[in-house]
Amino acid sequence: MSLFIQSANNLVTRVAQWVGAIPTSIGINATAYNPTVGTLTTASDTTSQVFAGDFISPTMLGPFTLVLSVTSSVITVSDPDLIWAAVTLPTPILKLPTQATTDIQFCIQFAELSFRTIYLPALRSNPYDPVSPSSVVTNTNGQAPIPADMNWPIIFFQQTPSTEVPPGTLNAGFGPWIIYDRVGDREIIRLSMIDQLYVKPFGVPRVIRANFSEVGPNYLFTPNPGNGTTILAYYVKTFPLLFSATGVITAPVSQSNAILATFPEGYMYKTLAVYYDKKKNMAEAEKWNARYDSAYGLIEDQAMKDLWSGGDRHLSSEFQPRNYRYSFK
Repeated sequence: MSLFIQSANNLVTRVAQWVGAIPTSIGINATAYNPTVGTLTTASDTTSQVFAGDFISPTMLGPFTLVLSVTSSVITVSDPDLIWAAVTLPTPILKLPTQATTDIQFCIQFAELSFRTIYLPALRSNPYDPVSPSSVVTNTNGQAPIPADMNWPIIFFQQTPSTEVPPGTLNAGFGPWIIYDRVGDREIIRLSMIDQLYVKPFGVPRVIRANFSEVGPNYLFTPNPGNGTTILAYYVKTFPLLFSATGVITAPVSQSNAILATFPEGYMYKTLAVYYDKKKNMAEAEKWNARYDSAYGLIEDQAMKDLWSGGDRHLSSEFQPRNYRYSFK
């Protein structure tokens, strides 16, 4: 049966198999399993053989499950794949070598450092989510806190119709809509200083170009949209690191994220590249780095086509009309 990389446990198991980390029996049976809290009851004391951070399994094929804590007769594991629930107990406990799994987890963490600038469709926020659209809310100074889960912004925009157009009239819902382009922090402060010189646009043009940038922990928007204005935010999100604490009792460590769910080969290739680099095997490290670059290159190319090749490619942009940018009362 194939072992699909659908969890962090699967990833460690697959890398361990690839690098030749051979599991061995600890000579103690698991006699009972509680899937609700992930506790294994053992036939005898395992505290001298199994430690928190080890990986154990009832089968050679895996996946092996992360050990969260150990007492004299109970081992608590993170088992999202329900491996222990599927076996007939009692059964012998197998363990991967501690040094190997420690190295692999170290390499996964270093691999994730290279993912900070990765751009995958699964990492994009959804400003059109009907339940919880990604957005920011401004204060009186035109500032809004930078979202905690933002890696970097793509575009901000207001799609609400102008208050100058009464609801229910012919032009209601036709704008203006405001696109906030990202500019430098010094430029955004300069623009905000002359913010009061702008008049409130209405009617046409239907899409108005504005600006935003970082100022401290906030984004500053100009022209100032006013207090309590909701601006839809389209951005690349951060992702939880594998094996990081979640604060959830039933799932205490992160076993998956958007990258592992949609780009598991990226995790596999980059982890192996770091592993062989750590072992001073540069030929193998370069081979797996090349495989990672090739796999991600295809995804990045398609993502860029989605961004730039799907729309209007005229030389002039609707965001910046040639004749005028604002209309006045």
